[in-house]
Amino acid sequence: MSSASERLAELNPEALVLEPRSVYDQALVDVTNTPDDHWPRKNPSPYVGVYDYDLAVKALAEDWGGAPTDFEQAHEWIQYNSMGAWVGDGTPTWRFNEE
Repeated sequence: MSSASERLAELNPEALVLEPRSVYDQALVDVTNTPDDHWPRKNPSPYVGVYDYDLAVKALAEDWGGAPTDFEQAHEWIQYNSMGAWVGDGTPTWRFNEE
């Protein structure tokens, strides 16, 4: 079975992926052409990556050292710099785990 990263590269090589890949690829969990987000997308859209929010925060915070303040800063960083940035039809979407 191929990874979400491999499927995305095959289905839409122009799709945006979060960098650094060594951090964020572990949070890339799926690929979709019907993202459920607030961006002005075509329906269906080109395939985009689906990132798991909790996994992305954890991966970034651990990359920064793993202290509690790193997790707080990682939340803010992802919300502002990744989730809050429209860069066209290749912009990834996010999945949230409800507990």
